[in-house]
Amino acid sequence: MSLCIIYHSETGNTRSVAERLAAATGGDLVEVKDRAGYSKIGMYLKGIPRALMRHRADIDPAAIDVSGYDTIVFGSPVWAGNPTPAINAAIEALRGVEGKGAIVFCTSRGSPQETLEKIKAMLVERGADVRGCVSLTQSDVQNAAAIESLADLIRRSEKEFLSAQ
Repeated sequence: MSLCIIYHSETGNTRSVAERLAAATGGDLVEVKDRAGYSKIGMYLKGIPRALMRHRADIDPAAIDVSGYDTIVFGSPVWAGNPTPAINAAIEALRGVEGKGAIVFCTSRGSPQETLEKIKAMLVERGADVRGCVSLTQSDVQNAAAIESLADLIRRSEKEFLSAQ
């Protein structure tokens, strides 16, 4: 079983979840960085309008090859009910995603609104088999049981994916 956890984080919440998932599952981490380098104010003034318009950021890494993995996990903060421009770009940057199992999570202060559905739709359009979507609030990010529940979902997905092959 091989797992890749791809995430974008500006404030550290999504990074914290991704790192804890990697520790719990043995997955490899790929942090997607937005070259815009937002300040906290810039996130609100520039980043959120770009998220609302579904823009794609210039990112590092510019291409993400997941052909060597069985399962991919995508993590995004919620910006005005949307995935971040960096995550929009990361999904576009995927190589070898066709037929892979996928799990999506997002972190937010409250409601994810349509973030999970938008990420799922983009991944399905790229040929991934999305097997679960989980929204985590700020209190969930601090809750070890919530993270372990997500890790269990990932493990179950990997086993299902491998047994189907």
